Amino acid sequence: MSASVSGLLQGQDIVCLATQEWDAHWTPVQQVMARLAPANRVLYVEPFHAAISRLRNGNQVFQQQIRQGVPQLREVRPNLFVYRPGYPYLPLNMKLAASHSINSKLYSRELRSLLKKMSMDRPWLWAFFAQSLTALDIPFRHVIYDCVDDWPSFFMHSVERRYITQIDEELTRRADVVFVGSQPLYEKKKEHNARVYVVNHAADVPHFMKAADPATEVPADLAVVPEPRIGFVGMIDELRFDADLIAAVARNKHWNVVIAGGFIGGTRELIPDLPNIHVLGMKKVDQLPAYLKGMNVCLMPYRVNETTKYIFPLKLFEYLASGKPVVATPIPAVKTVSDYVRIAATPAETVEAIGEALAETGTAASERRIKLAKGHSWESHVDQKLRHIVRTFGGG
Repeated sequence: MSASVSGLLQGQDIVCLATQEWDAHWTPVQQVMARLAPANRVLYVEPFHAAISRLRNGNQVFQQQIRQGVPQLREVRPNLFVYRPGYPYLPLNMKLAASHSINSKLYSRELRSLLKKMSMDRPWLWAFFAQSLTALDIPFRHVIYDCVDDWPSFFMHSVERRYITQIDEELTRRADVVFVGSQPLYEKKKEHNARVYVVNHAADVPHFMKAADPATEVPADLAVVPEPRIGFVGMIDELRFDADLIAAVARNKHWNVVIAGGFIGGTRELIPDLPNIHVLGMKKVDQLPAYLKGMNVCLMPYRVNETTKYIFPLKLFEYLASGKPVVATPIPAVKTVSDYVRIAATPAETVEAIGEALAETGTAASERRIKLAKGHSWESHVDQKLRHIVRTFGGG
């Protein structure tokens, strides 16, 4: 981050309304907040959960925090505090009007109490979403809506989608500045706010460049899988992940398909039970470069639908930073880097593109991909956002 810009946003109190727990798989939420601290005092507020969820299976990270006795308020990095809401929230917040009404009052009360405890008077609000619009009733100095996805498209239930849409649109209208991760999302939101800016997602480039480092060792559970290995690294959900495409790739008996990632809901059942599909499970972020090193081709098997129209996958620049060839389906985000990624619209085209990628020789193409990724670090990502903020109203 350039000193001239970061210095203009220095010494501020920033409240982040996060979409997930701090200890969950890292997304732009944690990446941005980690870079705003310690120059500013950052309060990362995790989502609230119904009181009953403490007693039954639900969010795994939240459950783990409860079991391990993780403090409700903790300093995870210098000047970066994480808070886990603890008021007795009711279940079905998005489906029952009565639950949402009560939870909204509780949420406002808990946030106000927290800000008083932290001695935060008129802090900035940096919201990645909000579980209740009552959060906007608190007097914040400025409101930033960092909209990393088209949230309504993730919800199929009509009541839930209506609830999410209302909050999403109201946050867009009332924010001083709105950031979106893709051009299609900009087109959707610009009618609600004149200050909407596209800032694509980024990567921890030096970390993922370790995949090209001769000293990095391929993990044992991957090394035993014969080459060529066609790999996918990331979370798998039913809306975005195309399991049928994975099956089509696996039908080429000379290739081994490797999946290193976690499954949301019952999506594990979507993966075909074929001898050349290898499911290695969820891996920690610090392990991913080693797994990418062992891949011959990296795959982005996204469905082309309403949800993927608006996304900008985190793995795009992570893959490119590894230097590995990338084959992707034609979602809008990858079309912006079509000179660096092989785009395939059908299973047959995907198989053909993988064959071309496997035939690559020399290091020129790999070095070119890494060079592109270097321009999309999280530091440059945050720098872009701060420049837009400075142009809008300075840093105070």
